[in-house]
Amino acid sequence: MLQYTLKRLFWMVPTLLVISLFAFGLSQCTPGDPVAEKLGGAEAKQASKSPLQAADQYAADYRRVAAQLGTDQPLFYISIHGSSTPDTLHRILPQSEQLATRRLIARYGNWPALQAYRTQLYRTTRQVLALSGTHKTEPVLEARRWLQGMAIQHDPARLIAALDSANQYMTQDSLLQATLSDDLQALSAEVTNLSSTTTRWAHYIPVVRWNGRHNQYHTWISKVLNGDLGTSLVTSQEVGDKIRKALRWTLQLNLSAILIAYLLAIPLGVYAAMYAGSRFDRSLTMVLFFVYALPSFWVAGLLSQFLASPDWLHWFPSMGVGEVSAQATWWEVLGVRVHHFFLPVFCMTYASLAYITRQVRTSMMGILQSDFIRTARAKGLSQRTILWRHALPNALFPLITLFGGILPRAVAGSVIIELIFNIPGIGNLTIASIFAKDWPVVYTLLLLTAVMTTVGILLADLLYAWADPRIQLSNTKNNAHG
Repeated sequence: MLQYTLKRLFWMVPTLLVISLFAFGLSQCTPGDPVAEKLGGAEAKQASKSPLQAADQYAADYRRVAAQLGTDQPLFYISIHGSSTPDTLHRILPQSEQLATRRLIARYGNWPALQAYRTQLYRTTRQVLALSGTHKTEPVLEARRWLQGMAIQHDPARLIAALDSANQYMTQDSLLQATLSDDLQALSAEVTNLSSTTTRWAHYIPVVRWNGRHNQYHTWISKVLNGDLGTSLVTSQEVGDKIRKALRWTLQLNLSAILIAYLLAIPLGVYAAMYAGSRFDRSLTMVLFFVYALPSFWVAGLLSQFLASPDWLHWFPSMGVGEVSAQATWWEVLGVRVHHFFLPVFCMTYASLAYITRQVRTSMMGILQSDFIRTARAKGLSQRTILWRHALPNALFPLITLFGGILPRAVAGSVIIELIFNIPGIGNLTIASIFAKDWPVVYTLLLLTAVMTTVGILLADLLYAWADPRIQLSNTKNNAHG
């Protein structure tokens, strides 16, 4: 058994590695700039400074936060790209400028010309920023807007149009013309040089670079393994703290529903198999099929409307988990929780109850027709002993299969039920984080659910081996016969 467990744990490692790569890849595909979202209105807070000072301060803050999040590093341990792409592309910040530079490289393939263009654009933009701090005329402000827009522009026609607009506004202001005339001419020459020296052939010469441990994936997975799941982009709260608070309610809700479903389903399934074909079995089957066909969100809506509304039967609270004082006794807390959880637990239990009962009945019917059950009856064993001591342990395999899905279900929560009854659990947190674009929380929940699914499958395999030792010994026996 130990060897079998170690073998399963060994194969679990590459599975979790693939899951982490998948979660990290999805996080990289997410639209938006996490650093800019974390900074929020940093530019607005620096309104008292001059435009050049504000731009420098924002650039410094951006690089600081990017270093904290690790987004100023290469993506992975190894990078494969064309020889036209520099190995320092990840250092171009902010992300919008990096993306524009990447697309310009893909279009022209001439990194030296592109680097010269970016250097000249940076110099010219700083000139107009410095001028706009003391000379706030409309031509200066418009020229600044067009030049700043060029930093994130990758379309050649729009680059030229932006440059022409900046030149046009320069002619309307003598001070602007005296300050920027030479820089704009140099910038125009760099744009012309960039578009006329295309070396796309360099895209087809692959270059493999080893980035070492200083990459975004290594930084991310190291923090995850150390328990640092990042911070929320919305509330700046630790992601781990947000998930722990929500997980508390989800576990209470789901484990209660799962426990009740199994406690009711197992005896119902056993007796339905024992009296197969009887009126009890037919009535139970009809009721279970009817209950299973009822959508849980529809039943939840009806119950919250008719049993938790002041306009009808206000027997249960319709929202939340209840509030209790710090001095409340255990029984008082239990009473409040049961009162608030009764309807959501009922909605999560009935469908599972129907399905598990049918699984137990089907499995038990096959076992009750086995030879060893007929032998036990011939020996004069009581019906109770035959059912619970001999038949049920051999009918556990469907329940073990279902058990593999308990962990991810208990952690992931029920989104619809939590939303209807306003339970502050994982399901509610997931939906709120998606709408708020709080991606560190979303992808941590995705990773957590995937890991729990893998752990659930592992536990199911171990339970299979415990229930039937032939599963773990099959390979050994085959090798011995071979």
